[in-house]
Amino acid sequence: MLNGIGVHQELGREVFIGALYSESLSNDPDTLMNNVQPMRMELKIVAPDGLTTRRFSRMWIEGMAVNSKADALTAQADNMVKFDGLFKGRFLKDDFISFINNPGMGVDIAVNGVLLGNINDNAFFSMLLSTWIGKIPLSSDYRDSLLKVGDVDAGLRSRFNAISPATARTAEVKTWTGAQVEVKTAAASSSKSSVSAKVEVAAIAKTELPKLEVPPLEKPALDIPVPAPQAEKPAPVAAAVASTPAKPVVVAAAKVEEEEEEDGPALTAQSLLARQFYVSDAIKKIRGKTKYPQRALDRDQEGSVRVAIVIDREGTVLSTNILETSKFDMLNREALEAIKRSAPFPALPAEIAGSRFEFTVPMRWTLPK
Repeated sequence: MLNGIGVHQELGREVFIGALYSESLSNDPDTLMNNVQPMRMELKIVAPDGLTTRRFSRMWIEGMAVNSKADALTAQADNMVKFDGLFKGRFLKDDFISFINNPGMGVDIAVNGVLLGNINDNAFFSMLLSTWIGKIPLSSDYRDSLLKVGDVDAGLRSRFNAISPATARTAEVKTWTGAQVEVKTAAASSSKSSVSAKVEVAAIAKTELPKLEVPPLEKPALDIPVPAPQAEKPAPVAAAVASTPAKPVVVAAAKVEEEEEEDGPALTAQSLLARQFYVSDAIKKIRGKTKYPQRALDRDQEGSVRVAIVIDREGTVLSTNILETSKFDMLNREALEAIKRSAPFPALPAEIAGSRFEFTVPMRWTLPK
């Protein structure tokens, strides 16, 4: 059944429309992430210029980093590397990505109906899901849209159902893998909330990655309260990372960054974990420097923001860019101020290649209930 549907935006533009289907409906993220049931996520690209597949896969990897425990990240490192290697080139407008959770059979990953591979571990689906509905989602608005318990906008659903890739594009995606495998899903075109997903797999191309010995890494707990403001009003508890972006200090050229992403080396288990733990440490540092503006408290203002930060190898901030903004300027300004107060960040470890490194910080201020 269709649990929710929403539009994910960055820099004020639509990137993709996503839908979450589950055997039983729920507005509780933990229930959805912990239940052993058939589920699937479907994403349809709507950005006119598409999206690089490298940026797409690392969006999920970053979301897992801030919503998963250290031992879970280490256990899933090889699966995350395999996931990152499934996609080639660039997603184009109208491309259709599916993540299908089949209890006991792992997670099928398909693009435009072409099965790219299977992650033979159902726990991986929960980690994928945590990227968007975990305690620190990449987008709070998008998370809320996925937790509608079937109460979705009919116009958005119709728009989603109307998107389909061209036949020539599907043939091109088939070249991403040697196996010509297709996944067929039956999606309801009516306004009813019940959608049955039937998966027919002709053959599954599984790529076994060598098990790599990853040294234990200490990942700081992210459940750290925001410093209480000096006021008579009770201190709020942030439901997610407390920080919100204002106007960017420096806006990096997105096209150049995307080109550098595509030229970067493929991830290994060690480099992936190094990235994830570095991001976790950086977010912890930013949270410790974040405040809840007193005027925002007095005016009962709350909201969410996401900021992209680019640093050099020494940890110096090169640019900040607001991907998702709050409607309250005070919260937006505080986000960038918190980043300024947190800089510089630690030098990049040797496992992270490149002259610079980009990561995003989801930030949310929540008033006490």
